[in-house]
Amino acid sequence: MKRLFLALFLCLSISGPLFAAEPESLIPSADTSRTNFHLRQTIAPAVLIGTGTFGLTQVWKENVNLPVKDYMTDLRQGNYVHADDYIQYIPLATSLLLCLDKRDGWEDRVLLAGTGWAFAGLLVNAAKYTVREMRPDGSRRNSFPSGHSATAFVGAELVRMEYGGWWGAAAYTIAIATGALRMYNERHWCNDVLAGAGVGILSAKIAYWMLPWERRQLGKISFLPWFAPEEDGTYYSGVALNIAF
Repeated sequence: MKRLFLALFLCLSISGPLFAAEPESLIPSADTSRTNFHLRQTIAPAVLIGTGTFGLTQVWKENVNLPVKDYMTDLRQGNYVHADDYIQYIPLATSLLLCLDKRDGWEDRVLLAGTGWAFAGLLVNAAKYTVREMRPDGSRRNSFPSGHSATAFVGAELVRMEYGGWWGAAAYTIAIATGALRMYNERHWCNDVLAGAGVGILSAKIAYWMLPWERRQLGKISFLPWFAPEEDGTYYSGVALNIAF
């Protein structure tokens, strides 16, 4: 079962996004250049998730994971820094906050952030509780891949794609710092962070691919005020959900 899952997990990475070197400017909702699947989008997460999965082998553990862990132990000297528990959310929050000055398209930003985060959580937890890799600190068998890194890189990729430039660079800097701190704090191996980053980028692209479908579904949903009179002249009020099929 473990080998089967690893094979499926590696194949899944082939359908992921490409972290292009050139930043992209904000594209109107009607533009489909990002919501359509392109094979070139699969390169970066395939490399990251594939490398992270290979990191589960004994060869990688002995030659990469353990030396990195020893280096972090010497660097840490017993002083743990848990900022990674908080900064992981900064890129995702930034992708939402930056849309506040836009009159149009904020619904898309909410859908992208929510969908990306949901898929990252689904993929990460499916891997964690199937592979059951021991954490570097020996606390639990749910090390692979890094959920903190996945969360951070979902937001970083969304910011890069929507706003590019310095915003994208800053978001990716925070995401990389999150992954580094996960290793520093002895919570994840090096390959966990690589795989988590790949899952995050993949999830951001999945969010874009699903956006047209989600727009269509939202077009079928409406909320209406609801009032119910009582015999004593008072009213119960609320909101009615209307879904067109």
